[in-house]
Amino acid sequence: MASISTINGANYENHGIKTMPENSLSFGKKEKKIITPEEYKHDEIVGKNPATRFLVNTEKTANIPLVHFPRGLGGAPDYTFYEFLQTAKFPYYVGGPILASLFYAGIKFDAFKSAKPAKNVAKHMALGVGFYYAGAMLAKSLVNTTLKLSRGIDLNQPYRKIIPTSTNQTGAFQKDIEYHNLFESIDFTRWDLLYKDGENTQDINKKYNKLAKKFGLRDSNPNDADSTLKPLIRKAIAMGRAWQYALTACFVTLGIGMANQKAWETDNFVGFRHQIKHGIFGKDVPDEMRIQTAKNLFKDYMWTPFKESFKEFWKGQNKTTSIAGKATIITTAAALVLANYLILTKTSARNHKTERTTGNKPQEVKKQ
Repeated sequence: MASISTINGANYENHGIKTMPENSLSFGKKEKKIITPEEYKHDEIVGKNPATRFLVNTEKTANIPLVHFPRGLGGAPDYTFYEFLQTAKFPYYVGGPILASLFYAGIKFDAFKSAKPAKNVAKHMALGVGFYYAGAMLAKSLVNTTLKLSRGIDLNQPYRKIIPTSTNQTGAFQKDIEYHNLFESIDFTRWDLLYKDGENTQDINKKYNKLAKKFGLRDSNPNDADSTLKPLIRKAIAMGRAWQYALTACFVTLGIGMANQKAWETDNFVGFRHQIKHGIFGKDVPDEMRIQTAKNLFKDYMWTPFKESFKEFWKGQNKTTSIAGKATIITTAAALVLANYLILTKTSARNHKTERTTGNKPQEVKKQ
């Protein structure tokens, strides 16, 4: 419920966020100003524009080493659980590249006979790390795409959370906003941000009414769409998050298996660097030629080896590796089909009904 705060003779709405008067905290001779009413904004959903999403993700990633890590190491009194979770991602981001580079660091370039096989091993390890990240991203993207298209739920939909202070009490490391996911989890879903401003219930529930059609509630009461939908949305979030991590294990295993195939053992890395240096970044090279060179490089050094490594992983070098490869590929495909089937059926309103109880709260009951 929104309340009204009077600050310097003016009224400001307080939507669950503590507004602060224009004031300052003294830190010796240096003063740090608390966020002013003019700077205050409400929590809001970030637009779906791809460019905006990219900027948000870039800022979130950059804030890990530049904001959250220093605040935690400095003992910021207002250090939040969100910042702890973000900080925990730091080893994940830097660990893979460091691990891959260690294999290259161990190559003895003055020993010709040992350098070549060592390079191949290092290349496989680096590819394995890259495919690990790619597999995790692909698994999460596939599940999220299913939920977006079928239910209108975007697990990656960010919203901007306003932090009421500009600094912590030590006067260091500014932090005025945090970027969270709207459907972060069942416990932290921001239902309030899904409501719209309006004069009647149907206008206020406009977003819920659109989601109701996605969930199959075409004959539902538009004035009650929010309470009817929330159990189904919770189920969609729970299943989506769980299947994202389950499929990650499958796609990561598949990617690492493909990374260790002979298709990636090319000796023409010198030619690759030459084309990069002179064909793409060279002087007086027409833009059309740069684009064509980039396409050829992608085809020759990424797409073709990728297809060949898939075939090699399926066939295997012997009976054991053939069984392992086929089992990994089939399991990954089956898990993806199963995930989509269960998400579509278990979150459909056609397989559920709601019964009214006191307080207009729906109780989810499965059809027998």
